[in-house]
Amino acid sequence: MAHTTTSARRTSSVREITGLRFLPDDAPGVLVNISQTGVLAETAMRCRVGGAITVAFEGGFEPATVTGRVARCEVAVMGPDGLLRYHVGVEFDSPLDVEDDQDTQEIRTAGPRPTTKKNRW
Repeated sequence: MAHTTTSARRTSSVREITGLRFLPDDAPGVLVNISQTGVLAETAMRCRVGGAITVAFEGGFEPATVTGRVARCEVAVMGPDGLLRYHVGVEFDSPLDVEDDQDTQEIRTAGPRPTTKKNRW
């Protein structure tokens, strides 16, 4: 049986985070959600799953930078400019002190993700 854990996620309305950057490439990103154990962001940069990465938060969030590993990178949308945007999930090397508030949602953060395949024809 797979072990699953839950971690409270705060949505993109975290006031202390006005933006973020993925280092060392300095690629800008937009926060989707954040928890003690990781962050999900949208960016135009394609990241290698398993690769080490540093996330630099803009807007006064503490800590200002966090190191981790890319847990997932998948296409989120094609922008009006024709460029792909990716959802990049980063698992932090060390847990953060992220406070809970009314924007918190309990979601599954470990264990198998459900896969549903649908034939489009």
